[in-house]
This record gives sequence, structure tokens and C-alpha cells, in this order.
Amino acid sequence: MKKYLMSLLSLTVTAQAMGMSLEEEVVTPESRSTDWLDSGRRIASNTTTNLTRWVDGFFGDVDSDAELADSRLRVRMITDWDETYGSDTRASIGGKVDLPQLSNRVDLVFRGDDPDELIPSDEVDPTQSRVGLQVNIDESVGGNHRTDLTLGLARSGPKPGIKYRYQRLLGERTSARFTQRLQYDLDDGGFTNSKLDIDYVLDDQSLIRSYSRVLLGQDTEGTEWSSFIAHVRSWSAVNGYERASFIYAGMRGKTEPYRYTNDYEVGVRLRAQAYRDYLFFELEPNYHRRVDMPFAERVSTWVVEARVELLLFD
Repeated sequence: MKKYLMSLLSLTVTAQAMGMSLEEEVVTPESRSTDWLDSGRRIASNTTTNLTRWVDGFFGDVDSDAELADSRLRVRMITDWDETYGSDTRASIGGKVDLPQLSNRVDLVFRGDDPDELIPSDEVDPTQSRVGLQVNIDESVGGNHRTDLTLGLARSGPKPGIKYRYQRLLGERTSARFTQRLQYDLDDGGFTNSKLDIDYVLDDQSLIRSYSRVLLGQDTEGTEWSSFIAHVRSWSAVNGYERASFIYAGMRGKTEPYRYTNDYEVGVRLRAQAYRDYLFFELEPNYHRRVDMPFAERVSTWVVEARVELLLFD
């Protein structure tokens, strides 16, 4: 027995000298497989999150810009030609500016002409104001939940509102973002706008995104809705400048005075960074099958938009 105890003590000292322990977990083929799967899931999830953020940042999603920690402004010169309505040139400012003198949670928010910058629309979203204040009143540690109070400015007076956003991963390659916005206008009454975006990552450079929007208010034509699906791809950079394509198809509709689809649309948006880090060029041709009112004849129309953008304070 004494020899046995001495041998066991010798083995223990030797194991400790080699940085081992008799209680160390044994690595089995099954545990290696589990670690490899967990690592693969983390990599896939990080790729999904990073690519979604890159798409929002590169193309200029309004809500994503408004939630950044730092100031960011996008100054755009836009020229569009519509086969039905003619041509138009305008300037647009979108983004937000921090107001640290008031509070780290208060921002001055600017919004462009389009209710959704990624898929332009001829209709103005009444739940969004061109200029307003945004106060972040609640945000989860991981950033999944965020609630903001908003105060827009209009001819009728202030437009108080609230915005809630929730986002999460639904799988290794799928993420979802839901945004609910409520706004009150002294002239037009209350509005609510619900948005659901779902991303499915194909690879490190491309994803499929679906958009669903529902707008309802006292001054809307019943429930106004839109639904789109898009393929987004980042192309290899040229001289350090990024390029990307955004191909989409979808429809818009209303429920009053009758339930009908007023527009079918397909288009492609080509965006390139060139000459300077803050300078972007865009070309977006799209094709519509429109109808102005129920039971009217549907009209085919080509629309082309060209944009030059300066990205400031990024």
C-alpha cells in the first residue's frame, strides 16, 4: 500500500509540473465537434450582424443613421426623370447631429425626401418630419431594444411621437428588425407606421432583404402598405473605394376607397464610392406598373434617379 501511495503521489507531482491536473476535463471527439459547431455558429452570426450593419451604413438607412452614437449627415443632390411626371432636381439632407450640450441622449435629426432611403417612394411618410428632436429614453445593453421620444416640426406646430425598435438574430444567417412609430399632427391627427425588415445572408458579400410596411392614420387612404424583396451585393473595392448593387421588386397598395394595388415596381440601385471617402454616386433606374385610382387603366412608366452624396461627420 505504501508503494502504491508513493507512486500515485509521484504521478500527481509530475502532472502538475507539466501544467496538467488529474481533474482536467478529458477532450473527446464529441467535445471537439461541439466546440467546432459553436465556433461556426458564432462566426456565422457575426457575419450576419456585420453585413446587415454594413448595408444600412453604406446605402444610408434613415433609422440606422439616427441611432448611431456619433453625428452623421448625408447631403444629396438628386435628379430624377419620370416618364409620366417629367423631371425634377432637389437637395436632401438626412442623418443626425449630437447635442451634447443638452444631453448625450438628445439628437437633432434630419430626414430626406424619401420615407425609406433604400426604396424611394413618391409618397411622403407623415410619421417622419424633415427636422426634429430625438430623445433616447431606453435602450437595452445588447442594443436589441430601443425607445425614442420624437418631436417633429411642421407648419401646424410641433408633432410629438414615439418610436420603438426591436431587432434580433433568428438564426445563424437570419436577422429581423421591427420598428413601430407613432406620431400626432395638429392638423392631420394621429398616424402609426409599422416596419419589418428580415435579412438572410447568402455569403460574406451578399444578402436577401425583405421589407414590409403598414401605414395607418386619420388622413391616409385606409391602410397603406408596401412589400419588397431585394438582393444586396458588395463588390470588390477599387482603389480602396467600395461599390454595391441593390436589386429589388415589390408592390404598394391601399384599402380605401377600395382595396387595390396601386403600383408594381422593379429596379436596381448602383452605388459607388469614388475620389474621396465621403463622396458617393448613385444611379437607379426602375420600372413601374401604376394605377392612380381603382378600376383605372394601369400605366407602364420608367423612372431614373441619379444622386451625388456627401457624407459628413462620419
